[in-house]
Amino acid sequence: MTKEISRREFMKKAATKSIGIGLGLSAAKTSRLFSEQKGIPRRKLGKTGLEITILGLGCVAIGHGPHTIAEGADIVNACIDAGVNYIDCASSYGNAEVKVGEVMKSRRREVVLTTKTLERAKEAAWEEINRSLDRLKTDYVDLLQIHSINSREQLDEITRKDGSLAAAMRAKDEGMCRHIGITGHTRPEVIREALDRYPFETTLVPLSSTDKLVNDFGDVLFPLAKEKGFGIVAMKVLAAGKVTQYVPESLRYALTLPISTAIVGMGTLEEVHQNAGIAKSFKPMSQDEMAALVEKTKSSATTSIMWWKRT
Repeated sequence: MTKEISRREFMKKAATKSIGIGLGLSAAKTSRLFSEQKGIPRRKLGKTGLEITILGLGCVAIGHGPHTIAEGADIVNACIDAGVNYIDCASSYGNAEVKVGEVMKSRRREVVLTTKTLERAKEAAWEEINRSLDRLKTDYVDLLQIHSINSREQLDEITRKDGSLAAAMRAKDEGMCRHIGITGHTRPEVIREALDRYPFETTLVPLSSTDKLVNDFGDVLFPLAKEKGFGIVAMKVLAAGKVTQYVPESLRYALTLPISTAIVGMGTLEEVHQNAGIAKSFKPMSQDEMAALVEKTKSSATTSIMWWKRT
């Protein structure tokens, strides 16, 4: 396969250039580069060695929205300019990877780049991973995630010999990704079992004031993360747009939890500036403030609204 050969050739050439941090940047230069960004606090992403901003860009909005390629790229550039260094993408997010790729051609060194595979079989996942790297205009992602594992049957599929986890492990061996994570929307017990089967380095799960009331992932994963050391990334922090009247409070709520970052879909420059401002001035909520937000948003804590919690 031509693509496979080209990646191996890249890895041979890169062996003398230390691509581990920023494609040739020294650790000191990388640290200085990141410290020059706009003051959004950073946290460690589990044991990966990565430090990421507490606000991340979720790319669903630019992938499935009406944005042109240039408009989508403008939003990605605005996020990086505002200090965001974590970009969460997936091949299943419309043409989001293409839009992100336009920016990665010149700004790859400035971000922690992630993508996902939604495939369950090894060969299909391998093709999807290669396609993602092509669209992202990069030879590696920092984090590759096995996406949307919501049942034990799906977990069995990805962890068998010819499952998609095998493709992710091959990608890591060949330098196409640095770390492997898993995502889930519905059942915390499935993600817990996944972490017993394989040492995933990160989890991406819904965490919000509404999720707190319906099969909460935090109850299961927060104590487990202390034990195993994996990073937790929060999604659906605005209940998929159902609590946008409480944006500052909802973002503060998520960031008060013991997570590494919260990814937020941002489809306009105004949303980028608003969310970056909230992240820059972040102060943890008190327990009383968190409880008050849960109370204010509880009318949205139903599976009719939170489709991702339907079993």
